[in-house]
Amino acid sequence: MSSVDVPLSALIAAPAVAGMVATLAGAGAIAWSHRAGFLDRPGAEAHKQQAMAVPYGGGAAVALGLLVALIGSWLVFDIAPRPAAWAVAGGALALFAVGLRDDWRALSARAKLAAQLVIAAIVVPCSGLAVDHLAAWPLLAHAAAIAWIVLVSNSYNLIDHADGVSSTTAIISSAVLLAGCLLSGDLAMAMVWATLIGALLGFLRWNLPPARLYLGDAGSLPLGFLVGVGTLSVTFWPSGEGGSALALLAPLLITALPLFDTGVVVIKRLRRGAPLLAGDRHHISHRLGRLGLTPRSTLAVVAALQVALAGSALQLRQGSDLNALLVIAQAAAVLLAVLLLETNRDHG
Repeated sequence: MSSVDVPLSALIAAPAVAGMVATLAGAGAIAWSHRAGFLDRPGAEAHKQQAMAVPYGGGAAVALGLLVALIGSWLVFDIAPRPAAWAVAGGALALFAVGLRDDWRALSARAKLAAQLVIAAIVVPCSGLAVDHLAAWPLLAHAAAIAWIVLVSNSYNLIDHADGVSSTTAIISSAVLLAGCLLSGDLAMAMVWATLIGALLGFLRWNLPPARLYLGDAGSLPLGFLVGVGTLSVTFWPSGEGGSALALLAPLLITALPLFDTGVVVIKRLRRGAPLLAGDRHHISHRLGRLGLTPRSTLAVVAALQVALAGSALQLRQGSDLNALLVIAQAAAVLLAVLLLETNRDHG
C-alpha cells in the first residue's frame, strides 16, 4: 500500500468488516463442507486427535474477510496498494490454492514443499523482499528471504494441530507487527495487519475448542507466509533512532514458538529415524495434552507463550545491547523451561 495517510475510520472499519465477513463466511463454510464431505476425519492421519469429523474451509473464510475489507477500504478511502503488495497477495493466494488442493486430496509433503519454494522464489524478487543486513550480497539476501518465508510458512502449518492454536498464534504475531508499523508511522501497513487480525478473530468464533471449523492448509500456509513476509518488511530498528543492533533479531522472537515447535519435532523425528516430512503426535499441543491439559488450557498456555515471546520483540526496539541481550535470554529461558517440563514428563 502507499505511504499516504490512513484515516482512523479506516483502521477501525477494515478490521470490523473483515471480522464480520469471516464470521459469516465461516458459517457458510461449515454448512457447505458438511454437504460436500470436505471434512477432516479422525484417524485419517497419525496426528489427528479430534473425536469427530470437522469441516475444512476456515482458510477461505479468513481470506474472504481479508480481501473484502481491504478492497473495500482501498475503494472507500482511496488508499492505493503498493506495487509489492500485488506480488505478496499473489503468493498468498497461490499458497491458498496449494493448501486447498492438499485439504481436498492430500499432496505429498515433498510436492507441498516444492510448491512453497517456487512461490517464494517468485514473490521475493518481484516484491523486493530481502534480508536487509545481507544487502551487500544480493543473491544471498534473496536466498535467505526465500528460505525464511518457507520456514515460517511450514512452522505455522505444522503448529496447526489443536483447536485455535495456529490462528491464535498468528493473531499475536500480527498484533506485534501491527505495533511495529504504528511505532514506525506506517499506517497503511498497520491497516493491513489490523484487518488480518479482524479476519482471524471472526474465524476464531468457529475455531475455539471444541472447533467447528478448521483452517486447513489453505489457511495455515498463507498465514505463515504473510507473517514471514511481515517480519522481513516491518521495521523494528528504524534508522536514525537509538537502539540495539540486536533488534534485527525481532523476527526470530515473533516466530519463536512455531519455530521452536518445528525444531523439537524435527529433532525427535531424527532421533527416532522417522521421516522428516511425516505427521506425528509430537507437536507442542500434543505434548501439552500429555501433561494433562484440556484443549482450552492448551490454547491458553500456547497464547501466553506466544505473547511472552513475540511481545518481547517490541522491547528490542529501544534500549542498549545489554537490555536486548536480557530480552533474548528471557525468551530462551521460557523455551528451555517448556522443553525441560515436557522432557521430564516424557521420562516420568
